[in-house]
Amino acid sequence: MTQEERELRHELRNAEQDKLALKKMLNRAADEIDELADADCSQVSIEHARSQAKRLRKVSGLKKK
Repeated sequence: MTQEERELRHELRNAEQDKLALKKMLNRAADEIDELADADCSQVSIEHARSQAKRLRKVSGLKKK
């Protein structure tokens, strides 16, 4: 394996770790939005928050805990 191939593999692993971290961050944000939606809010606000949480989970590809 050449030095260039090693460097590319290293960059790929870093990119995969970044992607996983972003997915987890999106899922955590969705969980927080769900918690806020349970607060004392109007029904319209609750539905909007739940919709946003669902959208974030869809983008992240992760499921709700």
